[in-house]
Amino acid sequence: GTAVVPLNPSNPLDLPPIATLRKSLIVTKDVMKYNYCLLKLRSEKTVDFDSLKANEFDVE
Repeated sequence: GTAVVPLNPSNPLDLPPIATLRKSLIVTKDVMKYNYCLLKLRSEKTVDFDSLKANEFDVE
């Protein structure tokens, strides 16, 4: 028989970047496909960019 070799050995199930499998966190690449129509913005969750900059986060 022929063995099937996954494209990414550390993520053989090709899970999205943040997913759990049997209570274990699986971390994969930082890009995933999603449907733009399902994207919902939450305006009540505002971001304080000045505080982020003051704490040396790159927000630009």
